[in-house]
Amino acid sequence: MRNEMKLNDDWRFHLGEIGSPVKTVKKAGAIGGLTAPLKGEDGEQITIGQGGKHFLNLISQGDLKRGLRMLAGTDMDSELTEEWDRIAIPHDWSVAVPYVDAPELLMSGSKPENIGYYRKTFSLDATLEANQIVLKFDGVMRMASVWLNGIYLGDNISGYTPFEFDITEIAKFGDEGVNVLLVRADTTTGAEGWWYEGAGIYKEVRLQFLPKVYVDDDSFYIYTKEIGENAVLGCEATFVNCTDKPQTVRPTLHVGDQQVAFDGITIEPLHSVSINKDFLIYQPRLWTPETPHLYEATIRIYGEQQNIDEFSTTFGIRKISYDKNGFFLNGSNYLLKGVCEHQDFAGVGVALNKDIVEFKLLKLKEMGVNAYRSAHHFASKDLLDCCDRLGIIVMNENRILETSPWRLRDLEKMVKRTRNHASLCFWSIANEEVIGNTKLGHRMAKRVTALMQSLDYEHLLVSAELLNPEGIVDQEYMSNFDVVGVNYPEAGVMGEGLKKIKANYPEQPLMSTENASYFSTRGIYKDNAEKCQTNNFGSLYSMVLPGKRKLGDPGVGGTARPEEVLDFIEQNPYMGGSFIWTAFDYAGEPAPFGWPGIGSQFGVLDTCGFEKDYFYYYQSKWTETPMVHVMPHWNKEGLTFNEDGKVEVRVFSNCDEVELFVNDDSQGKQSVGEHHNSWVVDFIPGELKVIAYSKGEAVVSDARVTAKEAVDFLTEVIYDGETTQLIKVEAIDGAGNVVPMANNALDIAIKNGSLLGTGNGNPAYAEEDKENALHLFSGKALLIVKKEAAAVPKIKVAVAEGCGKEGQLSAVSDSKGNP
Repeated sequence: MRNEMKLNDDWRFHLGEIGSPVKTVKKAGAIGGLTAPLKGEDGEQITIGQGGKHFLNLISQGDLKRGLRMLAGTDMDSELTEEWDRIAIPHDWSVAVPYVDAPELLMSGSKPENIGYYRKTFSLDATLEANQIVLKFDGVMRMASVWLNGIYLGDNISGYTPFEFDITEIAKFGDEGVNVLLVRADTTTGAEGWWYEGAGIYKEVRLQFLPKVYVDDDSFYIYTKEIGENAVLGCEATFVNCTDKPQTVRPTLHVGDQQVAFDGITIEPLHSVSINKDFLIYQPRLWTPETPHLYEATIRIYGEQQNIDEFSTTFGIRKISYDKNGFFLNGSNYLLKGVCEHQDFAGVGVALNKDIVEFKLLKLKEMGVNAYRSAHHFASKDLLDCCDRLGIIVMNENRILETSPWRLRDLEKMVKRTRNHASLCFWSIANEEVIGNTKLGHRMAKRVTALMQSLDYEHLLVSAELLNPEGIVDQEYMSNFDVVGVNYPEAGVMGEGLKKIKANYPEQPLMSTENASYFSTRGIYKDNAEKCQTNNFGSLYSMVLPGKRKLGDPGVGGTARPEEVLDFIEQNPYMGGSFIWTAFDYAGEPAPFGWPGIGSQFGVLDTCGFEKDYFYYYQSKWTETPMVHVMPHWNKEGLTFNEDGKVEVRVFSNCDEVELFVNDDSQGKQSVGEHHNSWVVDFIPGELKVIAYSKGEAVVSDARVTAKEAVDFLTEVIYDGETTQLIKVEAIDGAGNVVPMANNALDIAIKNGSLLGTGNGNPAYAEEDKENALHLFSGKALLIVKKEAAAVPKIKVAVAEGCGKEGQLSAVSDSKGNP
């Protein structure tokens, strides 16, 4: 039976070129150097038979090393130096690299390109030699070259696609010695995206052990054909015979208590055979974001009365369609409340583990999100698994519209690997390609869509297109897609283009694929270009024009305000819903500023997952549980005052009425507005409080209190995962009030755990945080802690030497905030 071994721990890492090992070689397995066992490691540097030893001795007068250099050019000198760090996978080396003030690096997060080497040794038991062995990489950024045991295995170009190598014959077993794996990751060969992409082995590495006759994982496909009282489903699978004899097997499909038998098949030596068959699910439970029911399917192959291999996958039963009126799920019109998202996170870059992925998606569910666009690259398996389970519709996205052979191979691989996911409803063919609506674009789109439709029979094909005010499109190009996606159709700078397309092509399904790009800095209520900070009430800086502008100028505050986006969707329901740019802030693309900006501000949450104010706007529109949120904070410093010296207070709620109080003095009760409620009040230190009412009863409240100087720091677990805890650090004053503008430098000590990373959501470069230290930003920071065994991590937070008040200002607590 199949098995797996993870290769995530005990790697050695070197940043910078060391002299790349050769890829071609004069004698088999003779590259040597760091691709082979070194002094002190078990095994021969080069495996040499008796005849080989005799010949080498003859040509080198008994000096084998000299003989190998002469005959094969073998590297006999390379060694690990003190510059090789010990690390674990996933790993993004760019996180620890200092920022660089260089215009050409701004979009990618002000981190320089480089080359990194990863080396790992591992042993395999002699019993494993009976298996087919596959070495799997879930993601290496960017150009990856791989060597094993003195042999070059190959390259992988894209950082967004997993890749693998069959190492059955190359691996070493038992007393043959250790296996030596070397990976070179090169980010100097050209970026794939205009955002922060990270660097290195940022996803898991593992070995898969398969029997000699096995199920091809990517071939196993369960798809919905018809849904009525019962559901008709199709099943496809391919079986591979790696032996030198014909093999007869009997496949069976198991779904719950149901078993579907196939006829026996014979697979010729070193060949494969594919099967397909329809089957029924009686009274199916349909998958929706509200009720994300998953089925499990297992395909088994039997030999002589024994199970040779089996492979399982989950799937969902649902019907998806799209027409001129919008999106339909299981026959009903369904509004997409979506977000676009890159894959990085505070403190770890792109090296997210499953826990961090789940945390991000749970925050989106809390906001009311039901759809996710993986922008602008393929979604990871971890993300898709989580969306299946939590109930989030996914638009998976092809990185780029090209038909070069390697791009098509990557696309085929990713379609096969993701097509079973219940959450997958859309494939985005590309994003904002300038060749869209051209003859060249049509030819390539036709090839790409034909390939995808030959592999995936049920998901809708979309292209996220650039709009022009004249509404000029190429009908032949549009015909390649089930749905034509339009980015920022609500934006004023896009003019009347969408209306013209709708008028000229009334039957054409149209979709809103990217919206808003509204920038704001968490906890900030006045623009500050020097610090790259933007006002949560709406910035006067522009996406497209330099300097501070006036309201109404093109691009001011972003492409459109969130309120304008939801108004647009309500007025144009045929657009299917929205995909807000973006869910979380991300590294790179620091609009509307340059340096010292290092990250975007488009997120509804910051890079740490701390909510900005407009998180609650969407929550008020997309959820039903009573909620209310008041902005801004209530400390005079940091607020914006009008000409009369007054302050705007804004409230988001989904209740019937809201009432604002300043120090228990009512400022009036209002019916909940179409988008929000606002008051303009005098600033009086104390408490700013809002109470929300439903059917005349107070149901929920929110408050801000004028805080004094920070004297303590609270730690609170905001997510407790399988291996990881995310811990919020928050500054409080002597009365226990949150200090909203605290920016203390803190020292962190952790017991029963280790620090994976820290963050604070600041979109600008301030100061490099050293190991086990960080700065608060707008009163908060985040610790990402790896748990150890069953012990509860304990956190000690103290003001760093020379910062803030001196002395023992510290809070010692467990990670749940208990002293």
